[in-house]
Amino acid sequence: MKNQNIDMLVNQADQLLDFASEELQRSEADVTAHMICYNSRQSIINYLISYLNRNGEELKKPVTMAGLLEQCRNLDGRFNLIDLSLINCRHEENSEEYCLSVQKVTECLDIAKQTRAIAIDEAPAY
Repeated sequence: MKNQNIDMLVNQADQLLDFASEELQRSEADVTAHMICYNSRQSIINYLISYLNRNGEELKKPVTMAGLLEQCRNLDGRFNLIDLSLINCRHEENSEEYCLSVQKVTECLDIAKQTRAIAIDEAPAY
C-alpha cells in the first residue's frame, strides 16, 4: 500500500481518537458513550491496519480487531502490551455492539491511545 494511503489511515485514526477524547471531556450526563466506543474502536483498527500495511503485510480474513492485533504481535512484541480483553467487540467482524458505560469506553479510549503510540512508533522498544 502506498505511503499516502497509510498516512490517510493514520490521519483518520487520529481524528477519530480526537473526537472520542473531546466527547469524554463533556460532563458525564452529556457524554455519548457509543460515540466514544465507535471512534475508539475504529481508530484502533485503523492504527493496526496502517502498521500492517507499512510493513507489507496482507490482512488476514476475517478482519477483526483481535486478528489484526495478533498479526501486529507477530511483527513487533510491543503489541503484546495491548490488552483487548476489555473490548467486547474485538472478535466480531463488523460488530454493531457498543459499550454504554463511561468507565468502559474510557478504557477503550486508553487502549486506542496505547495502540497509536506503538503503531506509529512513539512507544520505546523494549
